[in-house]
Amino acid sequence: MKIKELSSDTKIPIRLAVIKPNGSPSIISLWYADINSKIYCATQKSAKIIDYLKINPTCGFEIAADMPPYKGSRGEGIAKILPTKGQEILGILIRKYLGENESTLSKFLKRNSKTEIAIEITPKKIFRYDYSKRMEGI
Repeated sequence: MKIKELSSDTKIPIRLAVIKPNGSPSIISLWYADINSKIYCATQKSAKIIDYLKINPTCGFEIAADMPPYKGSRGEGIAKILPTKGQEILGILIRKYLGENESTLSKFLKRNSKTEIAIEITPKKIFRYDYSKRMEGI
């Protein structure tokens, strides 16, 4: 399955699940882009998720809206940290989620882009679900 098929709503974030060094799970929502069958995110290099993924690159993910009818995709993958691609990926994400118009948020993100780092996720398993038919009338 191609990553582009994960969700029809391009404005929703990915929920990324990781295992912390103490063995407990953690979930973070990030903007994402699908590029060449991989999932890309960007975050500050000081973010704890970067440390967690360096220790254990195995992750789970879900891309789904919060409102009925429930549909989306979830899966497992292997994350790779790309320190030199943070600004590039952030630019792609800003265009996807905020568009071309300058906003307070886009200006803030661009101002802090030098400390962005990219996360590349190679999906290993993907499961797509769509409960639209069983939720008709809700």
